[in-house]
Amino acid sequence: MAELSIVIPVYDNWWLTARCLSDLARLQRAGSASFETIVVDNASTDETPEAIAAFPWVRYLRHETNRNFAGACNAGARMAEAPLVLFLNNDAYPLGDALTPLVAVFERREVAVAGGSLFFEDGVTQAAGLVLLRNAHWHYSCRNLPSSLDVVTTSRDALGVSGAAMAVRTDWFLEGGGFDESFVNGFEDVDLCLRARERGATIAYVAEARFAHYEGASAGRFDRERENEERFYRRWASRLAPLPRTQRGVVGAIAMPVNAGEEPLLVAAREDLATALRAFGHPVVRGPLHRRRWFDRRFRQAGSIDWFSRKASRPGIAIERRTDCFPSIRTLGAIDIEVPWLPCASADRVAACGVSRSDDPSCTTVGLAGAPEDLRDLNLGYPALRITPEMLLGGGERVPVACVVHCGLTDDAAFGNVLLGQAAIPAVVLPHDELRAVFAADVAIFAQQAELPKATARFVSETALRGSYGDLVAADSRRRFSPRRSAIRVVDLLCAARFGLERPATRN
Repeated sequence: MAELSIVIPVYDNWWLTARCLSDLARLQRAGSASFETIVVDNASTDETPEAIAAFPWVRYLRHETNRNFAGACNAGARMAEAPLVLFLNNDAYPLGDALTPLVAVFERREVAVAGGSLFFEDGVTQAAGLVLLRNAHWHYSCRNLPSSLDVVTTSRDALGVSGAAMAVRTDWFLEGGGFDESFVNGFEDVDLCLRARERGATIAYVAEARFAHYEGASAGRFDRERENEERFYRRWASRLAPLPRTQRGVVGAIAMPVNAGEEPLLVAAREDLATALRAFGHPVVRGPLHRRRWFDRRFRQAGSIDWFSRKASRPGIAIERRTDCFPSIRTLGAIDIEVPWLPCASADRVAACGVSRSDDPSCTTVGLAGAPEDLRDLNLGYPALRITPEMLLGGGERVPVACVVHCGLTDDAAFGNVLLGQAAIPAVVLPHDELRAVFAADVAIFAQQAELPKATARFVSETALRGSYGDLVAADSRRRFSPRRSAIRVVDLLCAARFGLERPATRN
């Protein structure tokens, strides 16, 4: 019998499910802990019901209505034949052998729930367990901080772990009623962890069980966030007092000076980031923070952003690009850490993009993206057009192309590359590290320079391929480089710059 039953709830996004299942197949071949895989389909309307046949070793259950995360997980657990169940989001996948250490922690009889360490696609920490902040809000521990931190790499007992990669004892889970299905895609995992504590069980954070996780890939993931939170606190508010709290930094207003002579794409990238930060309640000021504003507490908790310049101030962050490297965010203040930058483009910016994908077979024009020096000596055999900032930012006649060949970053913030991806234009990509940071291996065609004509010919000659790859690169780019995710990373790094790493909170 298998040691583990992996239950994967899905709703559309077959490309993510296929990625997850392909990684699980590799683990099977590598001799990881033995497992069975159960996919529970919440009434997907895409190719999922037919495409699942490509993985005949998967047990498949389809619901005719969407029963959300909790309902799908509970149904999958009832099908499980192993003594342990791993609930794994379809937008997550193991990094190496994540299963063996996860199974091993259950040798401790007191453990009923265990979760692995979660990372964004660029390797930055998404969650090293869950912590409870002083204001009684739950938070992903070490979110957007480097993966090398001791608190990320050290296993320990935790208050909670994320449901994106959560393992439970099967019988214990079912006897306790499973996830509460009154929650709609949010707080089910925290609720289960607190119920586990009340039953005297232990929740383990297993650092060696490493998973990548898109976070929020399903449509409508955050639609019921407020309702879920209110339901959770009505149930648990009176019982949170004894739980240990964690203190982390706070940031309010953000100073983001404008640089003289800024390139148009950097201006657009800065404006879209500022809009996203304001949506989270952070005033963004383009100049210095004058004392007359200090009556507003947010201005007494201010941080600064050095935006591709050399005028850094503390506490704050510097967003910068070094030679031949992808841009990074570096903290200036209480701690010195560095993680990759997340470019973002607003939906309005994408809609206004002046370059578009043509599905007309007569269109054989190929767009070229990168700095002028990246585009020298290119001979693709088709009409080629260098994509300029003016084209990307719109305002003129829209330029149709069969695909875009990305030979380098369009600008220091990689804003133009991301904008082209989010505009659903199929991508041929030179395999440089800075471009691999923007384009996933399964959503673009990577080719060495000598192979570019052959790779480009695929999109020129096969219009159906343009649509499939264009939709893939857009889905990937819009999730990885969303304004929401970029703003949260910036805020988390500003909090670290002001305060340092999170630490146990003292009682008032």
